Amino acid sequence: MSATPVVHIIDHMGLGGAQRLLVDLAVRQRRQGRPVSVVVLRGSTPLCAELAAAAVDVRCLGLAKWDPRQLPVLVEVLRTQRPSLAHLHLVGAQTLGRAAAVLAAVPAIVVHDHESSAEIYSHPGPLLALRRLCEPTAPPRRIAYLALTDEAAVYSATVRRWPADKLTVLPNGVDLAHLDACTLDQHAARRLLGLPEHVQLIVYVGRLSPVKGADLLLEALALLPREAHLAVAGDGPQRAALQARAARPDLAGRVWLLGQLADVRPLLRAGDLYAQPSRREAFGLAAAEASACGLPVVASAVGGLRQIVRHALTGLLVPPEQPAALAAALARLLDDPALARRLGAAGRAYVRRAFAIEAVVEQLDRIYASLLEKELCPSTISGATNA
Repeated sequence: MSATPVVHIIDHMGLGGAQRLLVDLAVRQRRQGRPVSVVVLRGSTPLCAELAAAAVDVRCLGLAKWDPRQLPVLVEVLRTQRPSLAHLHLVGAQTLGRAAAVLAAVPAIVVHDHESSAEIYSHPGPLLALRRLCEPTAPPRRIAYLALTDEAAVYSATVRRWPADKLTVLPNGVDLAHLDACTLDQHAARRLLGLPEHVQLIVYVGRLSPVKGADLLLEALALLPREAHLAVAGDGPQRAALQARAARPDLAGRVWLLGQLADVRPLLRAGDLYAQPSRREAFGLAAAEASACGLPVVASAVGGLRQIVRHALTGLLVPPEQPAALAAALARLLDDPALARRLGAAGRAYVRRAFAIEAVVEQLDRIYASLLEKELCPSTISGATNA
């Protein structure tokens, strides 16, 4: 039986966990032989080029967030493509995409939640109330809901009233083969990035926005000995403020703001520790990738990070918004290399067992098949583990 045509719909393709997961899913589905396309409501980004390079059909509508043409244009796209299933990512796609799929007579949809309870920060109140009222009973009949973590699933079932029999926990997946393809040792990675070779180096990857807590990380670094340095990959609205903070005497010469890196693997090879001081985090893909590379992770005890980091077993969890607690956890691992190595090795084994992207793709194939009552798409993947 031929594979089911699928279209992924997403608000935008800026750098983030939802976008990275979509790329990984679509590329692997394409390799399996599944007809797959991606529709982006906003404009093109480097991730769109990555999809196109992998022979995934990607269409960027280039529309503004509140452009009234979004719905009719999306309906026309779906009527032209005639997919059997629409896989919806992020808020706009989940709302507009669902309406468009119904109007275009798409048989089934998957609503993929990447935000969990963070919706209370990102949704206008009236829209949030309307979604909670209408979504659980809105068409189509063939629908599956995906949550990233057990905690997110409980929230969705109790607060959003998503039907429990249609709700599945599906974590973000880590592309282990991609990470392993980088074979730089620590010194070579530091030379490549222009980082000092003989210091204790904490690394961080993510948006420079308040929700990610990079400002907390700089305050924690200021409490550590001057031998501790920090390398940051990412960009965002906090960059100027972070640069100004890094220039003050207690941090001068210790913070390396690298900007947006096309490839973060050398930075993960360069570090001694990874820190994720998020104020909110639906999953925490960057932390999972760091752990998969063998770095011990110190993270805030929020959201999906509590599922990625098993406290005192694969890393350390600290209360959010507390730079002193963050500094104490970082100092504990910097002062005890044997403990850091032990936690890093345990984290590497755990993430590779629990979050391999191949297992995510296989579980998603089963969800698609159950919605459409068809056989699984033939898979070229072997040896996958269960998430």
